[in-house]
Amino acid sequence: MKIYMFGQRNILGGGVHYSGFLDAMAQLSGLSEVVIEVKSSGKKINPIIHQITENDVSVFFFPTISEHFVRGFVIKWAIFESDVLPDDYLEYLSRSDLIWTPSNWAKKVLISCGLEKNKIHIVNEGVDPSAFHPFLSSCSYDDKPFRFLMCGKKENRKGFNELLQGFKLAFGEDPNTELHLKADYFWGDDNAAAIKKSELNSEISDLNLFNVTPIYRAIPKSEMGSFYRGYHALVFPSRAEGWGLPLIEAIACGLPVASTFYSGHTEFLSLIENHFTKIDHELRSINCEEFLEHWNCGGSWAVAKPQEIAKKLIFLKENYEKCKANALFASDIIRNKVTWRHASEQAILSLKSIGIHLCHDTQPTY
Repeated sequence: MKIYMFGQRNILGGGVHYSGFLDAMAQLSGLSEVVIEVKSSGKKINPIIHQITENDVSVFFFPTISEHFVRGFVIKWAIFESDVLPDDYLEYLSRSDLIWTPSNWAKKVLISCGLEKNKIHIVNEGVDPSAFHPFLSSCSYDDKPFRFLMCGKKENRKGFNELLQGFKLAFGEDPNTELHLKADYFWGDDNAAAIKKSELNSEISDLNLFNVTPIYRAIPKSEMGSFYRGYHALVFPSRAEGWGLPLIEAIACGLPVASTFYSGHTEFLSLIENHFTKIDHELRSINCEEFLEHWNCGGSWAVAKPQEIAKKLIFLKENYEKCKANALFASDIIRNKVTWRHASEQAILSLKSIGIHLCHDTQPTY
Protein backbone atom coordinates (compact mmCIF):
# COMPACT_ATOMS: atom_id res chain seq x y z
CA MET A 1 0.00 0.00 0.00
CA LYS A 2 1.14 3.52 -0.86
CA ILE A 3 -0.23 6.96 -0.05
CA TYR A 4 -0.24 9.45 -2.94
CA MET A 5 -0.44 13.15 -2.08
CA PHE A 6 -1.71 15.52 -4.77
CA GLY A 7 -0.74 19.19 -4.34
CA GLN A 8 1.76 21.92 -5.11
CA ARG A 9 4.76 23.22 -3.19
CA ASN A 10 4.97 27.01 -3.12
CA ILE A 11 5.36 29.90 -0.67
CA LEU A 12 1.60 30.47 -0.35
CA GLY A 13 -0.51 29.04 2.46
CA GLY A 14 -1.72 26.01 0.53
CA GLY A 15 1.77 25.23 -0.73
CA VAL A 16 3.28 25.50 2.75
CA HIS A 17 0.55 23.22 4.09
CA TYR A 18 1.26 20.65 1.38
CA SER A 19 5.03 20.66 1.76
CA GLY A 20 5.03 20.80 5.57
CA PHE A 21 2.56 17.94 5.97
CA LEU A 22 4.03 15.78 3.22
CA ASP A 23 7.59 16.12 4.52
CA ALA A 24 6.48 15.27 8.06
CA MET A 25 4.64 12.16 6.84
CA ALA A 26 7.71 11.02 4.93
CA GLN A 27 9.84 11.40 8.08
CA LEU A 28 7.75 8.89 10.00
CA SER A 29 9.75 5.69 10.28
CA GLY A 30 8.61 3.19 7.68
CA LEU A 31 6.79 5.72 5.50
CA SER A 32 9.58 7.25 3.45
CA GLU A 33 9.00 4.71 0.66
CA VAL A 34 5.24 4.70 1.11
CA VAL A 35 4.43 8.42 0.77
CA ILE A 36 4.48 9.54 -2.87
CA GLU A 37 4.50 13.23 -3.83
CA VAL A 38 2.32 14.04 -6.85
CA LYS A 39 2.37 17.52 -8.34
CA SER A 40 -1.21 18.32 -9.30
CA SER A 41 -0.24 19.47 -12.79
CA GLY A 42 2.35 18.53 -15.37
CA LYS A 43 3.04 15.85 -17.97
CA LYS A 44 4.27 13.28 -15.45
CA ILE A 45 0.95 13.04 -13.59
CA ASN A 46 -0.81 10.57 -15.92
CA PRO A 47 1.68 7.69 -15.50
CA ILE A 48 1.47 8.14 -11.73
CA ILE A 49 -2.33 8.01 -11.76
CA HIS A 50 -2.24 4.77 -13.77
CA GLN A 51 0.00 3.08 -11.20
CA ILE A 52 -2.38 3.76 -8.29
CA THR A 53 -4.18 0.57 -7.25
CA GLU A 54 -7.35 -0.25 -5.33
CA ASN A 55 -5.20 -0.84 -2.24
CA ASP A 56 -3.65 2.64 -2.27
CA VAL A 57 -4.68 5.92 -0.63
CA SER A 58 -4.87 9.24 -2.52
CA VAL A 59 -4.94 12.55 -0.64
CA PHE A 60 -6.08 15.68 -2.48
CA PHE A 61 -5.05 19.02 -1.03
CA PHE A 62 -6.89 21.00 -3.74
CA PRO A 63 -9.68 20.23 -6.21
CA THR A 64 -8.16 18.78 -9.38
CA ILE A 65 -9.41 16.78 -12.32
CA SER A 66 -7.08 13.96 -11.27
CA GLU A 67 -9.54 12.90 -8.59
CA HIS A 68 -11.84 11.45 -11.27
CA PHE A 69 -9.22 8.96 -12.46
CA VAL A 70 -7.69 7.50 -9.29
CA ARG A 71 -8.58 4.14 -7.82
CA GLY A 72 -8.50 3.13 -4.19
CA PHE A 73 -9.26 5.13 -1.04
CA VAL A 74 -9.73 8.89 -1.53
CA ILE A 75 -9.14 11.57 1.12
CA LYS A 76 -9.79 15.27 0.57
CA TRP A 77 -8.62 18.21 2.65
CA ALA A 78 -11.39 20.69 3.41
CA ILE A 79 -10.00 24.14 4.20
CA PHE A 80 -12.29 27.15 3.83
CA GLU A 81 -13.17 30.52 5.38
CA SER A 82 -16.97 30.64 5.40
CA ASP A 83 -19.65 28.94 7.47
CA VAL A 84 -21.76 28.42 4.34
CA LEU A 85 -20.19 26.42 1.50
CA PRO A 86 -21.02 26.38 -2.25
CA ASP A 87 -22.91 23.39 -3.60
CA ASP A 88 -20.16 22.49 -6.08
CA TYR A 89 -17.56 22.43 -3.29
CA LEU A 90 -19.78 20.22 -1.14
CA GLU A 91 -20.28 17.92 -4.11
CA TYR A 92 -16.50 17.73 -4.55
CA LEU A 93 -16.01 16.82 -0.88
CA SER A 94 -18.78 14.22 -0.98
CA ARG A 95 -16.83 12.32 -3.64
CA SER A 96 -14.41 11.01 -1.03
CA ASP A 97 -14.07 8.20 1.47
CA LEU A 98 -12.67 10.47 4.18
CA ILE A 99 -12.42 14.23 4.74
CA TRP A 100 -9.60 15.83 6.70
CA THR A 101 -10.17 19.33 8.04
CA PRO A 102 -7.87 21.29 10.38
CA SER A 103 -10.24 22.57 13.08
CA ASN A 104 -13.27 21.82 15.19
CA TRP A 105 -14.87 24.95 13.74
CA ALA A 106 -14.50 23.58 10.21
CA LYS A 107 -15.84 20.16 11.19
CA LYS A 108 -18.99 21.76 12.63
CA VAL A 109 -19.46 23.76 9.43
CA LEU A 110 -19.14 20.64 7.26
CA ILE A 111 -21.66 18.76 9.39
CA SER A 112 -24.09 21.69 9.29
CA CYS A 113 -23.77 21.65 5.49
CA GLY A 114 -24.96 18.05 5.42
CA LEU A 115 -21.75 16.04 5.07
CA GLU A 116 -21.53 12.75 6.92
CA LYS A 117 -20.12 13.27 10.42
CA ASN A 118 -18.36 9.92 10.66
CA LYS A 119 -16.14 10.53 7.66
CA ILE A 120 -14.92 13.97 8.82
CA HIS A 121 -11.70 13.78 10.86
CA ILE A 122 -9.73 16.66 12.34
CA VAL A 123 -6.11 16.75 11.18
CA ASN A 124 -4.45 20.05 12.07
CA GLU A 125 -2.05 22.04 9.99
CA GLY A 126 1.10 23.00 11.87
CA VAL A 127 4.33 24.92 12.08
CA ASP A 128 8.00 24.00 11.65
CA PRO A 129 9.69 24.68 15.02
CA SER A 130 13.14 24.37 13.46
CA ALA A 131 12.44 27.47 11.34
CA PHE A 132 9.97 29.40 13.50
CA HIS A 133 11.51 29.89 16.92
CA PRO A 134 12.13 32.94 19.15
CA PHE A 135 15.85 32.36 19.66
CA LEU A 136 17.21 31.41 16.25
CA SER A 137 18.42 34.94 15.63
CA SER A 138 18.58 37.97 17.86
CA CYS A 139 16.93 41.28 17.03
CA SER A 140 17.97 44.62 18.46
CA TYR A 141 15.21 47.20 18.61
CA ASP A 142 17.49 50.01 19.81
CA ASP A 143 16.83 53.29 18.02
CA LYS A 144 14.10 51.68 15.91
CA PRO A 145 10.41 52.62 15.75
CA PHE A 146 7.94 50.18 17.26
CA ARG A 147 6.94 48.05 14.30
CA PHE A 148 3.68 46.15 13.84
CA LEU A 149 3.30 43.57 11.06
CA MET A 150 0.23 42.33 9.23
CA CYS A 151 0.79 39.40 6.86
CA GLY A 152 -1.83 38.16 4.39
CA LYS A 153 -3.29 38.38 0.90
CA LYS A 154 -4.76 41.75 0.00
CA GLU A 155 -8.43 40.95 0.19
CA ASN A 156 -11.28 42.20 2.34
CA ARG A 157 -11.39 38.94 4.29
CA LYS A 158 -8.10 39.88 5.96
CA GLY A 159 -9.50 43.08 7.48
CA PHE A 160 -7.05 45.50 5.84
CA ASN A 161 -9.53 48.38 5.70
CA GLU A 162 -10.41 48.21 9.38
CA LEU A 163 -6.74 47.77 10.28
CA LEU A 164 -5.66 50.90 8.43
CA GLN A 165 -8.43 52.94 10.04
CA GLY A 166 -7.59 51.50 13.46
CA PHE A 167 -3.89 52.20 13.07
CA LYS A 168 -4.68 55.80 12.08
CA LEU A 169 -6.76 56.21 15.25
CA ALA A 170 -3.97 54.79 17.41
CA PHE A 171 -0.74 55.96 15.82
CA GLY A 172 -1.54 57.97 12.69
CA GLU A 173 0.57 60.92 13.83
CA ASP A 174 3.32 58.95 15.57
CA PRO A 175 6.66 58.73 13.70
CA ASN A 176 7.92 56.23 16.29
CA THR A 177 5.31 53.62 15.45
CA GLU A 178 5.06 51.84 12.11
CA LEU A 179 2.79 49.32 10.45
CA HIS A 180 4.17 47.08 7.70
CA LEU A 181 1.77 45.18 5.44
CA LYS A 182 3.12 42.09 3.73
CA ALA A 183 0.36 41.95 1.15
CA ASP A 184 2.21 41.02 -1.99
CA TYR A 185 0.03 38.15 -3.19
CA PHE A 186 -3.08 38.91 -5.22
CA TRP A 187 -5.69 36.82 -6.99
CA GLY A 188 -5.67 37.02 -10.77
CA ASP A 189 -3.23 37.95 -13.51
CA ASP A 190 -0.53 40.64 -13.52
CA ASN A 191 -3.02 43.33 -14.44
CA ALA A 192 -5.31 42.38 -11.55
CA ALA A 193 -2.31 42.38 -9.20
CA ALA A 194 -1.32 45.86 -10.36
CA ILE A 195 -4.85 47.09 -9.66
CA LYS A 196 -4.80 45.61 -6.16
CA LYS A 197 -1.45 47.20 -5.39
CA SER A 198 -2.74 50.54 -6.61
CA GLU A 199 -5.84 50.17 -4.43
CA LEU A 200 -3.78 49.46 -1.32
CA ASN A 201 -1.41 52.33 -2.02
CA SER A 202 -4.39 54.64 -2.44
CA GLU A 203 -6.01 53.45 0.79
CA ILE A 204 -2.79 54.25 2.65
CA SER A 205 -2.30 57.66 1.05
CA ASP A 206 -5.97 58.64 1.41
CA LEU A 207 -5.60 58.21 5.17
CA ASN A 208 -2.30 60.16 5.14
CA LEU A 209 -0.53 57.26 6.80
CA PHE A 210 3.13 58.16 6.33
CA ASN A 211 4.12 55.44 8.80
CA VAL A 212 2.50 52.51 6.94
CA THR A 213 4.64 50.56 4.48
CA PRO A 214 3.35 47.87 2.09
CA ILE A 215 5.77 45.06 1.27
CA TYR A 216 5.49 43.89 -2.33
CA ARG A 217 8.01 41.07 -2.56
CA ALA A 218 7.96 37.35 -2.12
CA ILE A 219 10.03 36.08 0.79
CA PRO A 220 11.50 32.56 0.55
CA LYS A 221 10.15 30.08 3.06
CA SER A 222 13.63 29.69 4.54
CA GLU A 223 13.73 33.41 5.41
CA MET A 224 10.25 33.85 6.88
CA GLY A 225 11.33 33.12 10.46
CA SER A 226 13.93 35.88 10.37
CA PHE A 227 11.38 38.17 8.74
CA TYR A 228 8.88 37.73 11.59
CA ARG A 229 11.57 38.20 14.22
CA GLY A 230 12.33 41.62 12.78
CA TYR A 231 9.05 42.97 14.18
CA HIS A 232 7.80 43.80 17.65
CA ALA A 233 4.28 42.39 17.20
CA LEU A 234 1.80 40.96 14.70
CA VAL A 235 -1.74 42.30 14.29
CA PHE A 236 -4.18 39.91 12.63
CA PRO A 237 -7.73 41.29 12.29
CA SER A 238 -8.77 38.58 9.82
CA ARG A 239 -12.50 38.04 9.38
CA ALA A 240 -12.07 34.29 8.82
CA GLU A 241 -9.31 31.75 8.28
CA GLY A 242 -9.07 28.17 7.18
CA TRP A 243 -6.06 27.90 9.51
CA GLY A 244 -3.96 31.08 9.63
CA LEU A 245 -0.36 30.14 8.82
CA PRO A 246 1.14 33.64 9.23
CA LEU A 247 -0.45 33.87 12.66
CA ILE A 248 0.84 30.54 13.96
CA GLU A 249 4.28 31.16 12.46
CA ALA A 250 4.53 34.56 14.16
CA ILE A 251 3.42 33.05 17.48
CA ALA A 252 6.04 30.31 17.16
CA CYS A 253 8.65 33.05 16.60
CA GLY A 254 7.70 34.62 19.93
CA LEU A 255 5.88 37.69 18.64
CA PRO A 256 3.10 39.18 20.75
CA VAL A 257 -0.04 39.01 18.62
CA ALA A 258 -3.43 40.70 18.53
CA SER A 259 -5.97 38.59 16.65
CA THR A 260 -9.64 37.97 16.10
CA PHE A 261 -10.93 34.74 17.63
CA TYR A 262 -13.22 33.12 15.09
CA SER A 263 -13.04 30.30 12.52
CA GLY A 264 -10.05 28.05 11.83
CA HIS A 265 -7.38 29.80 13.87
CA THR A 266 -9.35 29.28 17.10
CA GLU A 267 -7.99 25.72 16.95
CA PHE A 268 -4.53 26.80 18.09
CA LEU A 269 -5.42 30.14 19.70
CA SER A 270 -7.55 28.24 22.21
CA LEU A 271 -4.32 26.65 23.50
CA ILE A 272 -2.84 30.06 24.33
CA GLU A 273 -5.92 32.03 25.39
CA ASN A 274 -4.12 33.78 28.25
CA HIS A 275 -1.03 34.56 26.18
CA PHE A 276 -2.32 36.64 23.25
CA THR A 277 -4.44 39.78 22.82
CA LYS A 278 -7.94 39.10 21.55
CA ILE A 279 -9.53 41.58 19.13
CA ASP A 280 -13.28 41.65 19.77
CA HIS A 281 -15.51 41.34 16.73
CA GLU A 282 -19.11 41.19 15.59
CA LEU A 283 -20.47 38.62 13.15
CA ARG A 284 -21.70 40.10 9.88
CA SER A 285 -23.20 38.59 6.76
CA ILE A 286 -20.70 38.09 3.97
CA ASN A 287 -21.10 40.48 1.07
CA CYS A 288 -20.53 38.84 -2.33
CA GLU A 289 -18.26 41.67 -3.43
CA GLU A 290 -16.04 41.17 -0.38
CA PHE A 291 -15.28 37.50 -0.91
CA LEU A 292 -13.34 35.54 -3.49
CA GLU A 293 -14.76 35.62 -6.99
CA HIS A 294 -15.12 31.84 -7.18
CA TRP A 295 -17.02 31.51 -3.89
CA ASN A 296 -20.79 31.79 -3.56
CA CYS A 297 -22.34 34.30 -1.20
CA GLY A 298 -23.73 33.38 2.16
CA GLY A 299 -22.59 32.84 5.69
CA SER A 300 -21.00 35.12 8.25
CA TRP A 301 -17.57 36.19 9.36
CA ALA A 302 -15.98 38.25 12.13
CA VAL A 303 -15.52 41.98 11.58
CA ALA A 304 -13.51 44.02 14.07
CA LYS A 305 -14.27 47.73 14.36
CA PRO A 306 -11.37 50.13 13.81
CA GLN A 307 -11.82 51.48 17.34
CA GLU A 308 -11.34 47.99 18.77
CA ILE A 309 -8.23 47.39 16.69
CA ALA A 310 -6.81 50.75 17.78
CA LYS A 311 -7.38 49.89 21.43
CA LYS A 312 -5.52 46.59 21.13
CA LEU A 313 -2.63 48.12 19.20
CA ILE A 314 -2.16 50.70 21.94
CA PHE A 315 -2.36 47.96 24.57
CA LEU A 316 0.36 45.90 22.88
CA LYS A 317 2.75 48.82 22.66
CA GLU A 318 2.12 50.22 26.15
CA ASN A 319 2.39 46.78 27.76
CA TYR A 320 5.07 45.38 25.52
CA GLU A 321 7.34 43.76 28.09
CA LYS A 322 4.45 41.85 29.66
CA CYS A 323 3.08 40.92 26.23
CA LYS A 324 6.50 39.72 25.12
CA ALA A 325 6.81 37.47 28.17
CA ASN A 326 3.36 36.02 27.43
CA ALA A 327 4.38 35.55 23.79
CA LEU A 328 7.33 33.38 24.79
CA PHE A 329 4.97 31.12 26.77
CA ALA A 330 2.70 30.96 23.74
CA SER A 331 5.62 30.10 21.47
CA ASP A 332 6.64 27.22 23.70
CA ILE A 333 3.08 25.82 23.72
CA ILE A 334 2.67 26.04 19.95
CA ARG A 335 6.11 24.60 19.13
CA ASN A 336 5.41 21.63 21.36
CA LYS A 337 1.79 20.92 20.46
CA VAL A 338 0.95 22.12 16.93
CA THR A 339 3.74 21.06 14.58
CA TRP A 340 3.69 19.30 11.23
CA ARG A 341 4.91 16.22 13.09
CA HIS A 342 1.78 16.29 15.23
CA ALA A 343 -0.33 16.73 12.09
CA SER A 344 1.24 13.68 10.47
CA GLU A 345 0.63 11.60 13.58
CA GLN A 346 -3.01 12.73 13.65
CA ALA A 347 -3.30 11.57 10.04
CA ILE A 348 -1.92 8.13 10.87
CA LEU A 349 -4.31 7.78 13.79
CA SER A 350 -7.17 8.85 11.53
CA LEU A 351 -6.33 6.12 9.04
CA LYS A 352 -5.87 3.50 11.73
CA SER A 353 -9.27 4.37 13.22
CA ILE A 354 -10.95 3.24 10.01
CA GLY A 355 -8.80 0.15 9.57
CA ILE A 356 -6.07 1.44 7.25
CA HIS A 357 -2.59 0.50 8.46
CA LEU A 358 0.15 1.88 6.22
CA CYS A 359 2.95 -0.04 7.89
CA HIS A 360 3.87 -1.74 11.15
CA ASP A 361 6.22 0.98 12.39
CA THR A 362 4.95 4.56 12.19
CA GLN A 363 6.93 6.18 14.94
CA PRO A 364 8.55 9.57 14.19
CA THR A 365 12.24 9.59 13.34
CA TYR A 366 12.86 13.10 14.72
